Amino acid sequence: MQKNKAKNKKIIFPNNQGGKIAALILAIIILVVIIWGAIFVFGKPSPKAALTKAADTAIKTARVDVKTTNSKGKMYSNYVVGPNNTIHITMKSIPKSDTNSELWSNDHYVYHRDNNEAWNYIKQNAIFNEVYSGYKKLYTAHNFKQFSDDAFKQLKLKSNGFNGYIIFYHGDDQDVIKSMQKATSVASTSDPQSSNVKRIELRVKVNRQKELTDLYYKVTYYSKKEGTLSLHLYDVNQVKKLKIPTSVTKNAKKLNIKSN
Repeated sequence: MQKNKAKNKKIIFPNNQGGKIAALILAIIILVVIIWGAIFVFGKPSPKAALTKAADTAIKTARVDVKTTNSKGKMYSNYVVGPNNTIHITMKSIPKSDTNSELWSNDHYVYHRDNNEAWNYIKQNAIFNEVYSGYKKLYTAHNFKQFSDDAFKQLKLKSNGFNGYIIFYHGDDQDVIKSMQKATSVASTSDPQSSNVKRIELRVKVNRQKELTDLYYKVTYYSKKEGTLSLHLYDVNQVKKLKIPTSVTKNAKKLNIKSN
């Protein structure tokens, strides 16, 4: 009989200590979350502080989508720069035109295809390397230090959860337009012309260290002939692998370029 009573006994903390300890741990966790959230929310940087720091982000790999819409149609460009200088570029237009093309390149070869024709390749050289470096600078330009103080004052900043912050703007302020033109220009210019720009939409995402993670902007021009241009830079330093497909390399023909 005594043995059966022993088997039916439950191991419990005296005076319900287990429940008290669990409640205490839960309260501590909640308190830490509240304090951390308060620090994150009330410790938000200014748009100027966030973008000035983001301008120092070194972009080694990324993906970029570019879209232009005008009276002639639409043009879509996609640019991917991966590790070891591997690059993939596609260009498509609606209606279809001679600008439709696809390109792959690495440190050794450049593969190119126009209008879905067969692949051709040439050996990589300094000239082509310079061209692709220019593409990278153009697509990933983000020198936000070019913004004027008046432009910074027009920008808004909000928390992006616990991941970081979003700096944004949508309007026709000329200081913002000129500053954005300077920030995304490859060649420096003292006073870019912005008279043909009607409005701009801007969204910049940074992480908690204020490193650039995502950039989107859309420019709308007054003229329908020019239409709109949008650029989305994303997966910043997140492209871990990019390799030229064997379907490209195995059937590519060497392109002989004759110099004059």
